[in-house]
Amino acid sequence: MNKLVKGSIAGAAGIALLLGGAGTLATWNSVATVSAPGTISAGTLSIAAATGSTDGWKLGNAATVASPTGFKIVPGDTVTYTKTFNVTATGDNLTATAALGTLAITAASSSSADTALAAALTKSATFTVNGASTSTVSPAAGTQPVVVSVTITYPKSTTAGAENGSKLGAVSLSDFTITLTQN
Repeated sequence: MNKLVKGSIAGAAGIALLLGGAGTLATWNSVATVSAPGTISAGTLSIAAATGSTDGWKLGNAATVASPTGFKIVPGDTVTYTKTFNVTATGDNLTATAALGTLAITAASSSSADTALAAALTKSATFTVNGASTSTVSPAAGTQPVVVSVTITYPKSTTAGAENGSKLGAVSLSDFTITLTQN
C-alpha cells in the first residue's frame, strides 16, 4: 500500500472517531407549558368629593351655611368646614390613611392686616370613615363615605390688644386638600 492510501485511511478513521464522539454531547430536553390559573389585577385607591347631609361651614355653634363669606370672625372664634368624600379602596392587604393635605390659609392680599390674620389662624382635622372616628381606610366593596371636619381657630390672646394687627384682615382658604396615602 502506498503512503497516500495509508494516510487517507488513517485520516478517515480519525474523522469517523471524532464524529462518533460528537454524538455524546447531545442532551435531552422537554418543554411543558405552565398553566397558571387566572390573572393578577391591581386594586385602586381614590377619593372624590361627594355630598353629605352635614356638609358646609359653621361659625362656632351656629347653623351650617354654604359659604363662610358672611362670617366676621373675632379672636376666640372657631370655624368648622365639614365635607363628605367617597373613597374607593380595593386590594388585598390595602390600608390607607386619610389626612389633611394642604389647607393654605393665605393672606387675601399683601396688606399687613391680611398677613397678620393668616399667621394667627390655626387648623386641625378629624375624620369619620364609614361612621367610625378614624383616619384609616380599609378595602370595601364599592365606595365608602369619609367625612372630614376641618376646624380653623382664631386664638384669643390673654394680652389685651395682641390681635389688633389682624383687624379687618381677610384670608383665602382655596387650596384645601384631603390626601389618601397607602400604609
